[in-house]
Amino acid sequence: MSRISKAMDRARQERARRSGQDLPERQGRRSMPSPGSGRFTFHDTEEYQTLASEIFLALPQSECRTVMFAASVSGEGTSLVAREFAASLAAQGEVETLLVDANMRRPSVHEIFRTARDPGLSDHILADAPLSECLRPTSVPRLTLMTAGRPVVSSPRVLAHSRMEGMLAELRRRFGCVVLDVPSLLSFSDGIQLSRRVDGVVVVIRSGRTKRELVQHALDLLDGAGARVLGSVLNRRRFYIPRFFYERL
Repeated sequence: MSRISKAMDRARQERARRSGQDLPERQGRRSMPSPGSGRFTFHDTEEYQTLASEIFLALPQSECRTVMFAASVSGEGTSLVAREFAASLAAQGEVETLLVDANMRRPSVHEIFRTARDPGLSDHILADAPLSECLRPTSVPRLTLMTAGRPVVSSPRVLAHSRMEGMLAELRRRFGCVVLDVPSLLSFSDGIQLSRRVDGVVVVIRSGRTKRELVQHALDLLDGAGARVLGSVLNRRRFYIPRFFYERL
C-alpha cells in the first residue's frame, strides 16, 4: 500500500471516528509561519481532506502523483484552492507535497509565502538551474514550493518544453503528490499544453459566476489534449468550503 493510500485510509478512519457522538469542534483557520517574515494562513478543514480522498480515489494509487488545478476563465479562485489543498494535504495527510506555481502569467505563490520568485520553474527549464535550488521548504509540515521563477517572454515555451517531462518524472519520484497551478484554460494555452503531461486535472468553478458553456468548452479542450479530468471543485459558495464532483458538466 502506497504512502498516499495509507494517509487517505487514516483520514477516512478519522472521519468515521468523528461521525460518532464524540464529535470534536471543527477547526477553522490555522496560521503557519511562512519561509519569509510573514505567515501563511490556510483553512484547516475536513472538506479539503475529503477533496484529497476523492482525488486519490479517482486515480489508481500508483499513478497519483501530479494533479493540475485549472479554471475555464480567470477569477475562479484556482490559485487559492490549489494552495489550500496542497497545504492541507501536506499538514494533515502526511504526504510529502510540492506546490508548483506554473501560472507565469500571474504568479502568486512567492507573494503568499513571502519568498523570492527565482530561482523557480522557468529557471530550471530554460536556464538549467539545479532542481534542488528551485525547491523551497516551508514551515507547513511536508509542504515544499516551486515558484514560477524569473519572468519570461513566452510562458507556453516553458510548459511545452521537452525538459518538462523529465522534471515531472523526477518530481514524481521525490514527492507523494505534486500540485500544479496554471492560468485559465480559455485565455491561454499553457494549461492545455501541460494537461497531457500530468496524471489528472481538477477544474475549478466559481459558484454563481461561471457559465456552463465556458466550462464545457474548457472540458472539450482538455479532452482533445488527452487529459484525464478527475472532476471539478465548486468554489466560493455561500460559505467558503469547496465541493468536489466526479461528474463532468
